[in-house]
Amino acid sequence: MKYSILFIFLISFSCKKSDVEQPIYFTKGSALILNGAENSISVIDTKGFTEKSRFFIENQGNTFAHHIYFSADKSKLSIALPEYDFSNGHNGLHGANVLGNVAVIDVKGNKTEGSFPVSFANHNAIFSLDGKEIWTSLVSHSGKIAIYNSENYNLIKEIPVGPDPSEVIFAKNGQLALVACGETSFLTVINTESKEVIKEIKIDPFPTNVWPGWAQNIVFVENGNQKTINIIDLDTFKVVDFVDLDFVPGFTIFNSMTNELWICAPRINKLKVFEKTGDAWKLKNEIETDNEPHQIGFINSLSQVIVINQKSNTAQLIDVNTKKVINKINVGLKPNGIAIWE
Repeated sequence: MKYSILFIFLISFSCKKSDVEQPIYFTKGSALILNGAENSISVIDTKGFTEKSRFFIENQGNTFAHHIYFSADKSKLSIALPEYDFSNGHNGLHGANVLGNVAVIDVKGNKTEGSFPVSFANHNAIFSLDGKEIWTSLVSHSGKIAIYNSENYNLIKEIPVGPDPSEVIFAKNGQLALVACGETSFLTVINTESKEVIKEIKIDPFPTNVWPGWAQNIVFVENGNQKTINIIDLDTFKVVDFVDLDFVPGFTIFNSMTNELWICAPRINKLKVFEKTGDAWKLKNEIETDNEPHQIGFINSLSQVIVINQKSNTAQLIDVNTKKVINKINVGLKPNGIAIWE
């Protein structure tokens, strides 16, 4: 009997918690899908299109994860954690006092490195090119871009911008930060070294978001009010092209392999694909999706695209050449962001 007790003791001692091998969540060859309503990341194998694992973000309070970005060296992830569900639209923030947060994920360590509060609900969080700073947009009528030290999370500076800023992104190899402010008719340009606004580019009124273009000097501005896409050249600070639409556009991205512009149409559950013919962008294809396509990401040398559908909790895999849906999987609740690591 005493030997049985000793045996159990040895097993218990040898299997203490610190000795248990932790799962590896993040590996190359993955698409990371952010699930806003459960603060998790579905890690998708880009070859087999299966969910390899699901990582849950350690955070405080009633937060709703919104949009996900890799640092330039792929060592970390940055995620906005507003205490507000943006899937319900932005209008609920008007007149409210809603806080935000930022989470930082250690990719190599497969863990939540830390999180810190910000003064208002934030739309996204993104690392500077050198990884030393985290920039986040505060979606209030007194709009600001807040910049934090990525090591100690101390506030470096708040830059006043127009009311209701949405996504903040970088361009020109990190020299410029850009944000579209929803209650204006301008794209705000910030010099990332001086951290000062250097230009307000005239665009269509009430812009929704700005997204990276096909080159470092090109960005796309989506406009749900006017149903347009403005194409801006950051060398001249001017709108150089546009796409007139008959639907409310969402996330917009360019496929350089096929020279196609892919646009989410969340209200009609479609992806719209355009190509430049002569002087105009013409509709080439439209693809039916599940409920509310929110973001897309190209994988496997731009030959396939993943679309995440926020209100059906699914991800669909589409062949870029045939424009056919070839696979679909369930992910977490209310997916709203995707980051590709190939």
